[in-house]
Amino acid sequence: MISKLAKVVALTLLAYLLQTTAAIHMSLWDVAPNLALVLVAVVTVGLGRKYTFFMSLTIGYLLEIMLPVLDYISLILYPVCAMLGALAFSDKSERRLEEERSTGKRSITLHAHIRTPLCAALSVTVFEAVNLFYISLNGVAINGGHIGRALIDVIYSTVLSGLLQFPLRWWLGVYKLKKAR
Repeated sequence: MISKLAKVVALTLLAYLLQTTAAIHMSLWDVAPNLALVLVAVVTVGLGRKYTFFMSLTIGYLLEIMLPVLDYISLILYPVCAMLGALAFSDKSERRLEEERSTGKRSITLHAHIRTPLCAALSVTVFEAVNLFYISLNGVAINGGHIGRALIDVIYSTVLSGLLQFPLRWWLGVYKLKKAR
């Protein structure tokens, strides 16, 4: 059986390769999905923040080295977007859940299959918002076309995360029950 870390490393390399090669061929209305953030969202909800940070930082680093677009933007933006999604939608630790129960806090926990597309939507929305902000700082007037393309990317990536989460979560071993001690 392959360990979780080896699977996350393989999924990280797959996310990088899909983002750089296959995403452009999957475009709808000339908008390519952000497959890297889609796969990171699945890992975020399925495995937690440690793996999310490792995966997003590695993808950002590889994209920065191999496809430099702006100085350090991929290296900074991918981990920031992924960790914002992780803060909102990753599973809480047993310690945090116990603290909330002891203080009487009522927290609403959505099902993991709902949190995964929401995590992807948040991450891609932040990614697109920063890109739009950067474009406007360079003197380009933001119009409806720019915003429409950003919305298409958010919706497309969210739908893909909703579809890809089932086989990826199965492959990562999220559905397997842990043995009782």
